[in-house]
Amino acid sequence: MVAFLRMIAFLVTGCVIVPSQANAQHEIRLALFDTVTYPLNVLDQHDRLVGGLLKDFQDAIAREIGATPVYTVYSRRRVEQALTIGEADMVCYFSPQWTEHRDQFMWTISNLPQTERVVVARDKPQFNHFPQQLIGKKIAVRLGYFYPSMSKELAAGKIKRIELTDVPSMFRLVALGGADGLISSEAEIEGYFKNFPEQRDLFALSKTAFSMTNTQCALSRKSAWKIAQINHAIRHIQSTGEQDAMLRRYGLSEK
Repeated sequence: MVAFLRMIAFLVTGCVIVPSQANAQHEIRLALFDTVTYPLNVLDQHDRLVGGLLKDFQDAIAREIGATPVYTVYSRRRVEQALTIGEADMVCYFSPQWTEHRDQFMWTISNLPQTERVVVARDKPQFNHFPQQLIGKKIAVRLGYFYPSMSKELAAGKIKRIELTDVPSMFRLVALGGADGLISSEAEIEGYFKNFPEQRDLFALSKTAFSMTNTQCALSRKSAWKIAQINHAIRHIQSTGEQDAMLRRYGLSEK
């Protein structure tokens, strides 16, 4: 009788374990950069992810592949490590151009565009031809960022680069006349105006994009998910117009 009861207990325990393992296999662990805010990530008062372009986009990928999305926020330096060791499955809004370790990951097809624009004070002439119109100007840029389209002019001192650590400081410098313009992504610009809506009418954005990078998602080589699955999901999201609708929802360019 004791042996029989032990067998029943073993079988019942086994039945409990199997579903939990199945659930784990249907999760996709998504990494988020801690420096990315509105409109890419929307957090509540408790710093919980509740929306944003990246959540909408990655939720759509998870839906297409039949997975449950699980989000974890990492510092920018920790994201690549998490992918390398298999702690996270994937990160989106990334590019092989932005990492020295590109070969350690599998890369999806291009998806969400990152568009940079030049911002000036509204009462100043706008710049729309690059890099020609920036020659002889002082331009506020992010510390440590690389700008290949004007690298020669920067190296030759034809364009003066003023490096700052955050976007609000760049806007303040332009407003005070310390710089002729600033270069930032549409997402960062829109995030600034979300926090300071009264500032929107004080600045003008270039009609011409300074640069555009079609970002990609990086998939861990240790992930159980396959790059073909992710690419199939992205193609469907794009072909139905869902990706473009997401970009419009957050005030970002589709191209």
